[in-house]
Amino acid sequence: MLTGRKLALTLAFTVLVALAFGAGCRGFFPKPTIASFVISPTNSTVPFPNGVQQMAAFGTDTDGQPTGNITSKISWSSSDPGVITIGDASIPGSTPGLMTAVAQSTAPVTITANYQALAAQTATAAVCVVGASNLAIVPLDYVDNTGATSANYTASVTVNGVGGTDVTASANWTTTNTAVTIANGTTPAIATITLPTGSAVPGTITATYTCGGNTLTATTNITVNPKP
Repeated sequence: MLTGRKLALTLAFTVLVALAFGAGCRGFFPKPTIASFVISPTNSTVPFPNGVQQMAAFGTDTDGQPTGNITSKISWSSSDPGVITIGDASIPGSTPGLMTAVAQSTAPVTITANYQALAAQTATAAVCVVGASNLAIVPLDYVDNTGATSANYTASVTVNGVGGTDVTASANWTTTNTAVTIANGTTPAIATITLPTGSAVPGTITATYTCGGNTLTATTNITVNPKP
């Protein structure tokens, strides 16, 4: 039979062996790490001006289990900070993954998310005037009587009952006038005129503005007379 002293030593030895075995097991079974991640949303609209939209990242570990939200661990970047900026943990005072609209653009911006050596994830985001109505073109019913070879056009929308928010560079401009071509992506939109040699050439200029699922269209007349 074990004496009390021998029993205590045996129990202590058993505890030490168990602790050593546990430590060894932890060496054989390392803590799971992030193996992959996804970001959301993958296609979004950031309201202009100064609107924001939050990106988020969610990981899966090496055991195939979800890690939850890892947005703050991701390195975020924007392909065009002049249109959309995005917060990153390396930027003091910023919120990781938070996009902010800086300017309107006709092309979407690519948002890239990186985590260590894992495959980068990307999303696209556009900047536009959410809730816009009443697209207006200036000038209306333009008539070229002076031999001008160009005309400047602008387009604006109404937001919350207040007009005058410029969307010229973001609108899509077209014309039916065979003596006129009009450029996209600039403010103002420049209509280039080729003066006819015979009779006046009538036609229209149309601006179309789309934000999300909202599409607005405005059309005005343009008449080009022969050179005086």
